[in-house]
Amino acid sequence: MLNIPKVMIFFFIILSTIMFWTTSNVCRYNFTIEKKTNQLNIIAAEIDASIPMAKVYYFKELNCNKVDLSWDYERVVKNFQVLSVLIYQEFTTDIRGDPN
Repeated sequence: MLNIPKVMIFFFIILSTIMFWTTSNVCRYNFTIEKKTNQLNIIAAEIDASIPMAKVYYFKELNCNKVDLSWDYERVVKNFQVLSVLIYQEFTTDIRGDPN
């Protein structure tokens, strides 16, 4: 039978992979939008100079700049403990809160 640490490590690997994939896809999509906007602006300028230029707006949260990944050991351990408690509670209680 699988014990809790193995299950938690498995979930960590899966979640990390998903987070990395989604972040890289959002940044790649933003690059594509900027490239197509630039192409559209060039075409619009060639057709008629009075056509306004297209602009791209992003949410502040969708920042694709380089991130400083400073690993704080205490923060990682605290987050790991919180996640392990949440996962353990999910496995040991049902929806109504009654123990199994």
